[in-house]
Amino acid sequence: MDNGLRKAIRLPGMIAMAAGGMIAAWMVEIKYWFEVGGGGAALSLLTCAILILPLCFMYTELTSMMPYAGGQNIWITNAFGFNTGFASCWVIMLLYIMAMPTVSMGIASMLGYLFPITATQIKIIAAVLLVLWYFLTNFELKLLTKLQNICFWSTLIVAVVADIIFICSGKWSFSNIEWFPNGFNGYTAGIGLLIMKFVGFDLIPQLSEEANFPKKHLWKAFLGALGCTVLVYGLAVVAIGGIVSLDWIDSVNIVDPKVADFLGLHWLGILIVVMGVLTCITTLSSFWLSASRILYGAAKQHQMTSKFAKLNKHGQPQFANLIVGIFSIYFTIFAPEAWVNYIYVIYGVAAGFVYLLVTLSFLKLRKSHPEWERPYKAKAGVVMGIIGILFCAWILWTNGTAMGKAEWIVLLIYLAIGLILWGYAKMMQKKKPEEWAPVVINPETVSKEEAKNIVQ
Repeated sequence: MDNGLRKAIRLPGMIAMAAGGMIAAWMVEIKYWFEVGGGGAALSLLTCAILILPLCFMYTELTSMMPYAGGQNIWITNAFGFNTGFASCWVIMLLYIMAMPTVSMGIASMLGYLFPITATQIKIIAAVLLVLWYFLTNFELKLLTKLQNICFWSTLIVAVVADIIFICSGKWSFSNIEWFPNGFNGYTAGIGLLIMKFVGFDLIPQLSEEANFPKKHLWKAFLGALGCTVLVYGLAVVAIGGIVSLDWIDSVNIVDPKVADFLGLHWLGILIVVMGVLTCITTLSSFWLSASRILYGAAKQHQMTSKFAKLNKHGQPQFANLIVGIFSIYFTIFAPEAWVNYIYVIYGVAAGFVYLLVTLSFLKLRKSHPEWERPYKAKAGVVMGIIGILFCAWILWTNGTAMGKAEWIVLLIYLAIGLILWGYAKMMQKKKPEEWAPVVINPETVSKEEAKNIVQ
């Protein structure tokens, strides 16, 4: 059994995993995008991606400086201490765990295009998928990255080709696109709400310890993943919006394949569904791996039980994977039928909170530890930080005001569970001070040998 995570992810694989975390069941979710911003959702997506760029550069600098599994939790703990780091860890877990029902139910819903399926059957299929994926995540990561590479890059090609076919069908017209049915408010709301579709670029820090390429090139993974996401989503909105009306979109349960049927291209509809399922598989892998790495990093810092840091013979945190699986199945079974809107706003609040803490940590660590080596250093750091703070504030406001009673109840219950776990950690620090003494992972505390293995 190895003492550390294995370096098995090359740059294309890292892009595939990060973009795979962003590109998921859009053919089910795209109805919501059109409801919020019409065809203007494409511009909201592009604007959101541009505003995320400063975060990407800040993430790259922080990851290259501290490329350890646990990512944001470790940066925030270094900047603001154990308690704030624990809070960030628990909220990041919420981001990743709630992706599981989104993806697994997205897969099951897409299968409904091929054969009749009930809501109960969708949940059963989703739960079975999660059980199967639990076993797969416990094998050597090299196998999973190969599968991820094949699935992601092939589905990316199919998605782009399908949209080009839509545009060249003879029934597409730029004048058919209803750009802003809700006016400027729809456009700005889309910028805040669609942040969920970019939760995935932040998977890179979680997997950085397993990266098999120089950390100074991590920015390429961030930009590559972001570019692929904007291309797939933006092109889909434009291609669909130029053919069918908003009312037509609202009347179907799965959009892209139905558009193919509308054009008399049922074979393309089937291909799109197969492509969508494969894409969701890559998304499921990305979030699952990152969720387990969050627990792994928390255990290393004595924020959680040391069981999360134990690796099996394949170099995988098996107990962490098990807990991720249990939470995933739980949220899948109890997810409401109207899960798209429900998950979007909770995601937005959690993402805004985490990204805000990361931005503040970036600014603080530049002042408190300028001596720490940064293989990549973002230019105009202060300007990047200000843009990041304003953007995060907008995300929090947009999604917070869109949350209903049910969403707030779910969020508060989850936070209450986190508070209990935090209390347990503090109690264990008193009962077993040596075993639970807070550990802050940074360039000064990681041994030279460990640092050499991680950075190379």
